[in-house]
Amino acid sequence: MENSKRFPILVVAATILFIALFAFGDQVSTDNSSTLRSLQGIPDLKDPRTIEIKSATRTLAEGDASLAAPVEGGKVSPAVPADEEIETPATHAEGETPVVPVEEVKETPDAPVDEEKATPDAPAKEITPFERTTTTSLMPFNLPKSAEDWCAPPTLPPLPYDHCKDKQDIIKVVDSLPMLGGLTNSLKVLLLGAILSFEQGKCFFVDETTSALPLRKDPANTFPTTFLDRYFERIGLPLNDPIVEEARKSGNIKAVDWKEPWDWEHNRRIMSQKDTIPVLGFEKVPGHGLKRNVLKRMWRPLPHVRETGCKKLEQHVGPEDFMSFSVRRGDKHSVEHFEYATVDQYLVAAERAKDTHFDGKMPIIFVATDDCSVMPEFREKRPDWRFVSECDNEVKKDDGFRLTDMADWNHEETDAHFGKFFVELYALAASKYFIGVIYTNVTWWALFMRSQPIDTFQILETPGTKGREGIELW
Repeated sequence: MENSKRFPILVVAATILFIALFAFGDQVSTDNSSTLRSLQGIPDLKDPRTIEIKSATRTLAEGDASLAAPVEGGKVSPAVPADEEIETPATHAEGETPVVPVEEVKETPDAPVDEEKATPDAPAKEITPFERTTTTSLMPFNLPKSAEDWCAPPTLPPLPYDHCKDKQDIIKVVDSLPMLGGLTNSLKVLLLGAILSFEQGKCFFVDETTSALPLRKDPANTFPTTFLDRYFERIGLPLNDPIVEEARKSGNIKAVDWKEPWDWEHNRRIMSQKDTIPVLGFEKVPGHGLKRNVLKRMWRPLPHVRETGCKKLEQHVGPEDFMSFSVRRGDKHSVEHFEYATVDQYLVAAERAKDTHFDGKMPIIFVATDDCSVMPEFREKRPDWRFVSECDNEVKKDDGFRLTDMADWNHEETDAHFGKFFVELYALAASKYFIGVIYTNVTWWALFMRSQPIDTFQILETPGTKGREGIELW
């Protein structure tokens, strides 16, 4: 009888013990799971501290405008404003998967994609358009932040020049892109031509045989490499690439006429135009953003070229915001019959920019020019202003660039000329305010190097250029 009374008590006690052990085990399991997820860098979605779940955004092209567009299916949304930058679609290495699904994490504009995530302790910071999206500078020079786009190692990958290698049975034609005129004119043709080739799903290489840039009268002054390879990373396929050689054997090389990428109807990619280029992962991307993105992935000065040029720029302007003048003379009057902008036009425009963009204080003015005789003119008219220029470092003062002069240059003269020119391009790109003229492709190229707002880019009106297209049609 006594044993029968004890039996229910033992059953109840055993049940209570079993429930306690089960609850404890479940807690241990949960803690271990959270610990494992933490070690793997995966947020615990049950934790109330977890990031708020919203549709993920990706910043615009690294180092440029911070406005973001939703990423859908690996394509850039058409939500990017017409004058803004675009981002190269994010990819993962073969076999690699993101630790957190895209729709689970909201990325901040301050953190590079797939590297840092916003947390309650470090909320996403609202930053203005055109501010750089990185918080840690990769630039080893004491220059304004706006110089990071060109004075730090590239953050965007190079273009996939061999993208057609697996489609040669479908698209056999390879484009041959020409170089025409001076450097920025040639680069403009290559940029527009490259975009067109990618749009058509074709690979391309660069043909320098008709260019004046590498042409020298004395064979001893010819280059051991191509002209472009002397200063930049490879643009397009190498001439000895199997894709090029096979296309040449089968007669499938298309020599692209420079007028084709210059076509206003479509191929110039004006600001309001939106294009879809599957090869690059772009869908309905505005023209100016497209050109900025492709330019940064195509035109990549070699490290020693970048470092030498940016070091010289640092010596000229230091870390403060500055203004730039682009003064082009040389053969622009004698050959192309343009009337030059006057020194006074630059000075009047600078006075206005001082009040609108520099709080009434005149900044350092970097003068980029092919005619160094303008420097005394600027300094005599405004002795209290500080003008700096690569002209001050020249032993032989140029009175204007003439393309035909290059045939007589040796290696040292060629390197000196383009070394000066690269410093000037970096200055035009990094300056807080730009003043230039429409009759040179230096202005066109500088516009697409820049990440600053469009109202910091002024073109002076000169005789014969009134009524010409505005930069929204560039």
